[in-house]
Formats: sequence, C-alpha cells, structure tokens
Amino acid sequence: MGLSLGNKYFAIAIDDERGRLTSLRNKVTGDDYLKVDLEYPLYRLFCISLSSREKVEVIPTKVTSVEEMCGDEYTAGEGRRSLVVKFESAPVNGTEPTRIHVSVRVEIKEDDAETLWFLEVSNDDRRYQIVEVLFPCFRGVYLGTSWQDDIMIYPHHAGEKTLAPIREYASERYLNFWRAATKRGEDGVFFREINYCGLASMNWMCYYDEENGFYISSYDPDFTVTGLRVETGGPENPWMGWAMRKYVTVNPAETWRSHPYGVGITTEDWHFGALRYREWIDSVIRMPDNPLYLKDETILNQCYNFKRDGVIYNRFSDIPSMYDRGLDEYGMRHMFIASWNRSGFDQDYPEYHPDMELGTCWELSEGCRYVNENGGFVTFYVNSRIFHIESDYFATLGKEWTIKDEAGRMTYEEYGPHKFVVLCPSNKAWQDYLIDVGGWMAKSYGATGIYLDQLGSAEPFPCYDKSHTHGDIGDFNRGYLRVLKDLLERMRSINPDSFLMIENCGDIYGSYVWGNLTWNGDPYDEFYNLYKYTFPEYVQVNMCNPKRHLIGEARAAKFHYDLNRALLLGSVFWVGLDKTVTLDDDLHDYLKAAIRLRNKLNPFFKMGRFLDNEDILENSPGLDIAHWRLKDTGDLYIVANPERGAGKHIVVKRPDYKEGEVLIFDINGNEGPGNYVIAGDNIEIGVPDAEVSCVLIRQEICA
Repeated sequence: MGLSLGNKYFAIAIDDERGRLTSLRNKVTGDDYLKVDLEYPLYRLFCISLSSREKVEVIPTKVTSVEEMCGDEYTAGEGRRSLVVKFESAPVNGTEPTRIHVSVRVEIKEDDAETLWFLEVSNDDRRYQIVEVLFPCFRGVYLGTSWQDDIMIYPHHAGEKTLAPIREYASERYLNFWRAATKRGEDGVFFREINYCGLASMNWMCYYDEENGFYISSYDPDFTVTGLRVETGGPENPWMGWAMRKYVTVNPAETWRSHPYGVGITTEDWHFGALRYREWIDSVIRMPDNPLYLKDETILNQCYNFKRDGVIYNRFSDIPSMYDRGLDEYGMRHMFIASWNRSGFDQDYPEYHPDMELGTCWELSEGCRYVNENGGFVTFYVNSRIFHIESDYFATLGKEWTIKDEAGRMTYEEYGPHKFVVLCPSNKAWQDYLIDVGGWMAKSYGATGIYLDQLGSAEPFPCYDKSHTHGDIGDFNRGYLRVLKDLLERMRSINPDSFLMIENCGDIYGSYVWGNLTWNGDPYDEFYNLYKYTFPEYVQVNMCNPKRHLIGEARAAKFHYDLNRALLLGSVFWVGLDKTVTLDDDLHDYLKAAIRLRNKLNPFFKMGRFLDNEDILENSPGLDIAHWRLKDTGDLYIVANPERGAGKHIVVKRPDYKEGEVLIFDINGNEGPGNYVIAGDNIEIGVPDAEVSCVLIRQEICA
C-alpha cells in the first residue's frame, strides 16, 4: 500500500516500505511527471567516519512510521495538511543500520500548487559526523509525451534557459564548459551542480513545457552554502532529476532541522518560480538603497589596460587623459580602474598596493582627484577571493586564510599562467583585510566605488578549518554579507555617494550592491532575463565589448546582440576604450547609436519595472521583445529586430487604462506615431525595420 498526498493541482505518491517516490502527477493536465521508475531515495546523507575519516554515504532503507496531520495539530497553520514519514538509514555499501534517524515532512495547502518539504536529521550514531544533506531528491522526470520540448531554467550567474536539457546537458558543449560544466558520475548519470550564492545566483530551479511546470527551491534564511543539482540520463536514457545539497555539520547527539524547500507542480512556466521565490526572499532581505545619481549612469569606462602580464599600457599619470577621452567620445563619467595593483592584473593578490612601475601613490591619488573634480567618479577593482601562491605572504597569511576541505587540503584555481588558493570569506581575519582595503581606497585615493571581483561569480565552498571564526562549514555566504555590509558602511562614512559592485550576481548580496557585472562569455544558453525579472531593482552592467576571438560577420553579430540585449534589459553598458579602437566604422557607429538610444530610454527605465514578455500575446518570427511597465505613465515595449525585417508586428494585451497615444522611436533616431489596430482586448502594432525600436503606449492623463 502506498502513501499519498494531494489537492486539486497534484497528487504525490510514496512507497510505504522504502519511502521512494512512485508518482508525481499534475491533476490539471493529467501528466505523471515520473516517467522512469528509478527507485531513487528522497534524501542522501554524506558523513565523515570518525574512525577512518573517510566519506560515507547514508540513504534510507525502510519506512519506520507514517503520520498524517492537518490544521492546528502542528505548526503548519489552518488549511494545511502534511504527511510525515520516518526512516531507518544505512550506508550505501553496508547493511547494518545507522543510528541516524530521519524524518521527511511534506506539507500542502488545499488551494496551492506548491508543496513544502522539510527534513529532520537526528544523529545518535557516534561513528559519524554528517557534513552534507542532499534533499529533496527527484529522478526519472520529463514532461508530457516528449522531452524534446522541455525547458530547463538554471540560475547559473544571471540565468540559463536550455531547450531539451536531456540532450544538451549530455553534449560536448556542456561537458567541456569551463565553469558549471556537466560531469558524469560513476553510475553513468550526467549532472551539473553549482553552489549558491555566487556561481548559482538564486536558490531555485524550474523545468517546464507548454502545459506543465516543475519548480524546486530552498527557502533558507541562514543562506547556507547550497548545491543546486540537476541530473539527466541523457538522450539514450531520457529523464531529468533535481536535488539540493546543504553543507551543514551534524555531530553525534545533535539534531538538524531544515528550513522549507518549495516544490511546485503547475501549468505555468518559469515566471511562477520567479514570483514564488521573490515573495519569500523579500521577507529576509531588503532592496538596495543606492545614491540617486547612479540612476542616471548608463555607461561605464572600464580600464583594465594599465599593467597586464608584465606589460605596461598606461600609467597613473595617464588617468586624466583616459577620463577625458571617455567623457568626450561616449559621455562616460564612471571610470573603472583595474590592473593598478602590485604586478598588475591577476598577480600578487591580495597585495593591493599601487604598482611602482605605474607611478607613485601621489600620482594615482592626483589622477583620481582630477576625475572627481571634473564631473566624474572612480571605482577600483579589488579581487575578493584568491591569494597568489607566488606572493611573499602565501606561506603565512595565504595558508592561514584559505579554505580547507575535510582532509585539510587547500582549493587551488588558475587564471592564465598564475595559480591561487581560494580564501575563506567567513574567516574574520580575511574579512577585516578586505574591509580595510576598500576603506583605504576611499579615504586615500578618493574612490567612490569598490568592485569586488569574483564575489558573485565564482563558486562558494564549505570550509572545515576549525581555526577560522565561522560557526559551521557552510557559512561562506554569511561571511561575504558581513564584508559587503561593513565595507559599505565604512565607505559611506567617508563619502555618502559611495557604492559597491560585484562580478555577476547573488541575490542576497544585491542588498548592498549597485552594479552586477554580467559576462558576455562562453555560449551556455545565457538568459539574463531570469535574474532581471526576479530582481528588477538590481542593476546589471552588461559587457558590450567586441569579442577578440571572433572575426567578420560573427564578431559583428555578437557585438550587436550584446548591445541590443543591454538595451532591452535596461542595463549599464560596460565599454573599454582599448576595445572600441578595434571597431570598424559601421560597428563604431552602431555603438554610438546604441548609447544615444540607451540615454533616451533612461527616464523610462527610472520609472519602469521589467516584466520580461508579460502581456506579449504574439509576435512575428525573429523578434526579441521586452516589456516595461511605467508607473502612472503607460507601457514600453522594446523590440530587437536583428535581421531588420520589414512588415513585422507584435500583439500585446490592451492595458486596463485608456490609451492616450502610441508612439514609436528607434535606434536610427526616427520618431513618430505608431501604426496600430485595437481589436477587443488586444493591440496589434507594426514594427519598423530598424534593428531596435521602442513602442510607447501612453496612459491618457485627465486634466
């Protein structure tokens, strides 16, 4: 006899002997998501044997008790029901049960497509220390009659959107991806697992087709390092799977209780997950409070061209002329200075002192003073993650501050020809150093911004070094939160206009950050809309430089694509003067046209909220469209038409206000009344053949 729980949206069935999931049915569509019965456990525990120090995996072997509860019988609240299943567990390669007692609770609400899952682990076994908890675990899923049209949403950096991940995640493209690559386990399963918060920018995933949706998230206000795991058997054995790994220590005689995990079985796409996750995280973080002048910054002058690999390209005495050129040519007031430190870019970190061959401390200070006194401001690059093993201080401070794994080993990373170790941000000594460096740059050199490289980009890890000040192995994220909070407070005590930037995205870090530098890197199904829709308040700074490894039409197409995407998302342009000199006249003209349009759009972005493709009912092929809702003003639709096809159109939902007029302006400087037809609740609007055009539906304002 099986165990079941459900409402009008879904039905979940669990085997009552071994506690394996046997059905995951969408009652609205009739689709049972569990297409392949792999008899996979609901949880997996990874333990350290206290005698051998080896890692041991423990899984459930049988159900010991089942309890159904509802209403006020427990803390779930009125209108909720739950199923509590208790398990006996044993090591994967052993038969003797452990004295690790595990309880799984699945909680539902009658009128909700989302379930809440909880895990409680009591470690009464003196042989083991639990260090990783993988839960809830799902395997054997695809949607509908075919997996070919299924889409996976993965929060890698600003987001990925992958069609047919069963095929794509098993492809050479993902197996050979530099970061966040697919790996293949000993059981032949293809998997990707990235840790939150950093490499994974948010703590949720989504999988959907035209009729069905699956959402999984972790609602964890402790912000514990969490691995977001996605699995597949590949096209020869088609199925998908998901789980979330918590890095927590449960010693003998201790009990660990999880925060809730959300699991949704819906008829909606990824927007359902974005809204659910945002609703929760609003209860534990706040939106950033940045200086108002930053709302008018549309472009940034990135200067990585001081010293790289021993070659000097510019000196501190060149800062005034570099600033003037960026301001005169592109209107760039924001000067971003990297490669300024000892030995230049990606060397001798974290020795953040001005490189002597580039000039004196006085010359650097005077260069920044020139920028500040001539209408601009300066952000300095600081790497917040790594320690160069060639540094004179590696044998002392480097080894002391670095992350250690369960065997006491350091984690190494290589960038170019240089090798580094990863530092532990939840260790107070490294935190204090970073905070002091940022404050020193603000006080001594007049820096307005500090950019913390890798902070929202590279992967968090657990740290087992007991000499560090963190309370548990998964405190990495909380360490960076302290750095951001205290550094921002210190900088604003010096200059109230100060701000922080980070590389890529991390939702909990966004509370303290003005700009998130999002890459235009390797092609891995980038979908920046994911992060922008979930957190429209967060500013993305999009790389818009031409790609060095591309030539001809491929280079031009990528350059246009990056600029167009930044326009649709309302991003700040990241532009390097040493890169723009490589552009031919046509590409340079397009860059300037994109900057003019970005500046024209800025007043709308300041009053608008990014809605992705909401209210877009239909469009001609080849168009990419973003919808912005303008407060008390109307609606703006930005349309990229990269092939510049004529005769195209979009159909949008008619707004619930009286339309005053429909205007169209484009990247070529044309502007005029729109060509549109109102038909019932829809508006069909003609799209000009410009590469980017903007449709403004004004709300009629009564006098």
